[in-house]
This record gives sequence, C-alpha cells and structure tokens, in this order.
Amino acid sequence: CKAGYEPMKSRGFTLIELLVVLAIAAILAMMAAPSFKRILQSGAMSSNVNTFLTDMRFARSEAIRYGGNVVMCRSDDPEGASPVCDAGAGPGNNGWVSGWIIFHDLDADTVIDAGEQILRIQAPITNINSIVETTPNIYRFTATGRLLAVAGGGESQLSFGSSPTFDTSVRRVVCVGLSGRARVAGDGSTSCP
Repeated sequence: CKAGYEPMKSRGFTLIELLVVLAIAAILAMMAAPSFKRILQSGAMSSNVNTFLTDMRFARSEAIRYGGNVVMCRSDDPEGASPVCDAGAGPGNNGWVSGWIIFHDLDADTVIDAGEQILRIQAPITNINSIVETTPNIYRFTATGRLLAVAGGGESQLSFGSSPTFDTSVRRVVCVGLSGRARVAGDGSTSCP
C-alpha cells in the first residue's frame, strides 16, 4: 500500500442482505395478516352495533320528548327523496344493512306523511354483510319510551354479521325488549331469551 492511502469501506447493504430482510418481512406480514383482518372486522362490528344502539336510544328519548309515536324502521332506500319503512329481510335478505330511518309518526300509521318530521337517517352499511332479525319489526316507541309491540312476543333479536365473512366470535346479537331498551347479548352463538 502506498503511504496515506486507505481502502474504501462499504457503507450499504449487499443485495443478499436486502433479499434476506425482505424475505423475513414477507413472512412476518403473512403471519400477521389474519390477526389484522380480525381486528378490522371487530372494529367494523363494534362501530355498527354502537350506531344501531345509539339510534335506538335516540328514538326512545325522542318518543319521550314528543309524547310518543316515534318510529325506527328498516328502509331499502333511506336516503331517497321519499324514504319509506320496508318490511321483510330487505335486498339480498341482509336486513337492516340497507339502512333505517327514525321519524315522528303523528298519525301512528308507520308511514311518513306530509308534515311528519324525519329525525334521523342511517345510510346503507357497507362494512358488514348483514343485520338480520329473527322476526322483522318496525319499532314504535310510546310516550313512556316503551315499544308499542314486538313481533313474536318478548324480545326482538338482531344478528349482526353472518358466516362465512364473520367468525362466530366476531358476530354480535342484539336484543330489543318491550321496554324499548336494546342490549348486546353476546357473540354469534348467543340468543335472546
């Protein structure tokens, strides 16, 4: 070597080192993907269940405030120019994911007539595949916050999510009693009493 000459030192990665790091990252990403999907599904489920429960509480409190006749019902086109309550399981038998409306039903006929105020509209839900009732209901709240009736008797049961998209542990069951209160009964394996 010549005096005063130093060889250049490498300050980067070799191609082999880079490929090894990328391979390890790919393996870790593949292992984490199922857990990440479950976290996303759980978040979507919680958000939609909470939205439904919040709207039930809202309809109940508005019925108390207005002295009764507040309706919460499923609608095939809640954002349309003239939304209506729709019976049955809805498009694709997916139930309440098509959306719902809450309105003050002055003449108690469950139809939005001229002069009846729409209090809230829920747009169609796209991040879960179904919200299905065992017996379809139109929830009509009285001045005391109770429901006028529940089809099938004691409690109405709504199942949020269905297989194969959602595992049983991610799905939720919501019960709505004659008292007008809605509650989460548990995961997809539970049912309302």
